[in-house]
Amino acid sequence: MPKSESIGQRLQYVRTKKGFTLEQLAEKAGISKSFLWGVEHDNSGISGEKLLRVANALDASLDFLLRGEPAPENYEGPPTVEIPRELSEMAEELGLKYRQTIALLEIQKSIVARRSAKPAFRKSKDDWRKLYEGVKDFLEEK
Repeated sequence: MPKSESIGQRLQYVRTKKGFTLEQLAEKAGISKSFLWGVEHDNSGISGEKLLRVANALDASLDFLLRGEPAPENYEGPPTVEIPRELSEMAEELGLKYRQTIALLEIQKSIVARRSAKPAFRKSKDDWRKLYEGVKDFLEEK
């Protein structure tokens, strides 16, 4: 595929090469099928957050989607983000967006100082809810 193609055209190329339908990719990335169609046909732009979700769903290189450059030979795909079940359930109950859920996870990781080889403490849904209540003003979209 030529480097001069658009993000949407490269996205469509990777999607079809990997055997995904628009509906399958939309569901896996958590965005609408009509939005993806618009991006692929250069009728809609795509935010960095949504492009990252699509890249993760496709196990695709952002370098390729953004610039048309192939991934390095040792590219192993985008890093996998593991969201603890308790956080996921709490986020769903409160209607948090993906970005807010990931931000909570990152906040928790930055707070916890691991100074020993002991396994990390597993937070309950109530623990996650308390953390969210403490930082929600910073996570709200303005």
